[in-house]
This record gives sequence, structure tokens and C-alpha cells, in this order.
Amino acid sequence: MRLVVAFLLLALTGALAQSLPRCGSLRVRRSAHSLSPAEWQQIRRVLYQLHRQGQFDRFARAHSMVFDEVHGTAAFFPFHRRFVQEFEDLGRQIDPDFTIPYWDAARDYRDPASSPILQPGTLGGDGRGRASCVRDGIQARWGSLFPRRHCLRRDFNGGPFILPWVPPEMISSFLQSDTQLGLFREHIEYGIHGAVHLGLGGDAATPYAPNDFFFFMHHANIDRLWWQWQVGHLSIFDYDGPGPNGEATLDDIIPESNDVNFNGERVWSTMVLGYGSMCFAYDTAPPPPGRYPGAEDRAARAGWQGPPTATLSGASNTTEANLEVARIHAAMKKDPVLKKLFPGVAALGPPSRGLGRAPPAHDRAANSCPGPTAGRKIVYPAPLTLAWIEMHGFDPKRVDKLYAEGCELIDQLNNSTYVSPY
Repeated sequence: MRLVVAFLLLALTGALAQSLPRCGSLRVRRSAHSLSPAEWQQIRRVLYQLHRQGQFDRFARAHSMVFDEVHGTAAFFPFHRRFVQEFEDLGRQIDPDFTIPYWDAARDYRDPASSPILQPGTLGGDGRGRASCVRDGIQARWGSLFPRRHCLRRDFNGGPFILPWVPPEMISSFLQSDTQLGLFREHIEYGIHGAVHLGLGGDAATPYAPNDFFFFMHHANIDRLWWQWQVGHLSIFDYDGPGPNGEATLDDIIPESNDVNFNGERVWSTMVLGYGSMCFAYDTAPPPPGRYPGAEDRAARAGWQGPPTATLSGASNTTEANLEVARIHAAMKKDPVLKKLFPGVAALGPPSRGLGRAPPAHDRAANSCPGPTAGRKIVYPAPLTLAWIEMHGFDPKRVDKLYAEGCELIDQLNNSTYVSPY
């Protein structure tokens, strides 16, 4: 019966969504790592105006108001896709060329504090003084009004450093092996999503994280990964997990507040990039389809074209992504278990000559997650804190289970011939 209801809902949603017009033009969100100093200054000028208008306070308050509805639920992906797009549209009213860059945080996972995104000419670094106020970067010495008047704060979770985030290889495995959106959401939400928020600390580790512009860059990247998963599995309209009234449906209203109101828009309106109000794309992800996809596109790509690594690796650096894919493919020859962890790579032909070569296998790593490893072994990510888990209402046992599985994946790669390019 449930399958019948799901089929009818998909058919109804597809019929409704067919009326969405194709965007006349697309803004392309680029990797923050690729921006020039002049482009960072362009962003700074737009953000300054938005700050003067009170938009940061408004979005921080709105996010806090719907916090419980959009974390730990199916709404996590569609809400944040729509939320970031709304903020970007406001910026484009100030500068028509304004586009939110995405921060591929996994690229910086080994030593996040040294990331070029956290330097004086970009987002700035750790907070300083007793209040941990941000004193450099494009939001230097900003004050915020929500939830009360205070300086913009950051407080790195490793003291002067930031504890390791989730490695790209883990995200690549999730992109390829997670066949249900609900599981992919958990892997992302309990992994790279929480890791970056906790790593920066301060405002970033609160429900009012939109005070810090990192929030929009971070969620643009989360959205990029979701789109890669949607296209890679030909599952554009897959939507499962807990919703506002039981099991989530595509006809659910996107959570909203008086501060940021989406006029009752439904989840299905956010599902396809390049249509309706979703007039944006990503420079390292598959482009929007040539026509609005329907249920039949689970068996056909509907004109999608793009680099093959776009759905095989979560990395935004093409060179590193190609090396990752090729080296994992080569390691499968001696460790067939990797085929289950990276089914997309397993389906490829032999890698390009030379790309898959790697030094001899590493010494066996401990079957746990005690801390950073040496050399080019993959580093274990720091686990979520109990306070973060409780703030979001996550099931601690579920979080621990998925974390342990992630550690096993890292061990599997570290014990093979694979050498990380990151």
C-alpha cells in the first residue's frame, strides 16, 4: 500500500512540477578556493550592505525559529537549498553579479585552520580576546543583534587549531553507495555538516549560525553534494524520512518563519536545479537537465552531461578527484571489499595510465578512531560532541553507529594500496 501511495504522490508531484519554467539564465556558484582577492572584496561590499539592512540578523532569527524542523528531518536539504537561494537573491539586488561561493570544506579537512578560506583576506580566522570576537576577514569587527547584541564570534574547537573534518573519500563513498536519501542525509548531517559548524565554534555552533557568512558558503556546498547525489542516482524526486506529519512527502510545505517566508512553497519546487526559482548551478557538479525530469528518468539521464568524477567524488578539485577515483579503482584489485564501498568507481573501466599507481600498502591502522594518522593516510574526523547531538535531537546511538562505520571505511582504505591525494 505504501508503495502505491508513493507512486501516486510521485506522479502527482511530477505533473505539478511540469509547470515550472526553465530558467532563462543560470548563475554559477564557484568554489571559494578559486576566488581572486578582488572577488572576495566584491563579496565583502555586498555583505556590508546586507548587514546594514539587518539581513544577517533576520536570517539568523529565521533559522533559529525553524531549527528543530530542519535538522534531523527530511527537510534538511530542501530548506537549506531554498534558504541560501533567498539570501543570494537579496545580495543580487545590491550587485547583479553576486553569487554565493561554496566552501568545499572536505578539501581542508586535515588542517582546517590553515585553509585559505580562513585567512585575513577571506573569511578571517579564529576569534580573539575573552569574547572570541572575529577581528579580520570580510566580517571583521562585525556586531550582531540576534539573539542579543554581541560581536561576531568564532572559537575554534582545537584551541588555536580546528579538529579534523570529514575526508573527501568518505563523502565519495556516501555519494555512490547510499541508495536512500534518508541515509545520505544522515551521513552528511552527522558528518561534514556538523564538523564544520563545531570546528569554527562561536556563532557557528549555535542555531543562529547565519550571523557568520560561512553558513551560506557551507550550505551551498552541502547543496552541491545533494545535487550530485540526486543526479548520480537518477533520484531527483527521492524524498524520505521524518516529516512534519509523519513520513515526509514532496508536497510538504518548506519550513518558514515570519522573518523568511517562502509563501507556502512545497518541497517539490526545490528539487530540480535550473527550473522555477532554482536558477543556479555549480561549477563542479552536473548541470541542470535539458528538460524537466519525470519518473522515467530513473532509467535515462535526460541529456545530463558533465565530468564523470562529478558524481564519483565529492571533491571540487578536478585533479585531486581524478586521482582519488583512479587510485581507489586500482586498490580494488587487491581489496574487493572496496567495490561495495565505492560501487560507482567499481563500474568504471581501468583508470588512465599512471593515475592509479600508489606506493606499497600502509601498515595496518588501529580499528578505531583515536586521532590523526601520519603521512598520506586518511585522517579520522573528530566526532560530534554530545552537546551538539542533544541540541539537534539526534539519536546518540545512531550517530555513534554511523561514525564507527566511517572509521571502518577509512581503515579499509588505509590498509589497502590507496594513498590519498588530499
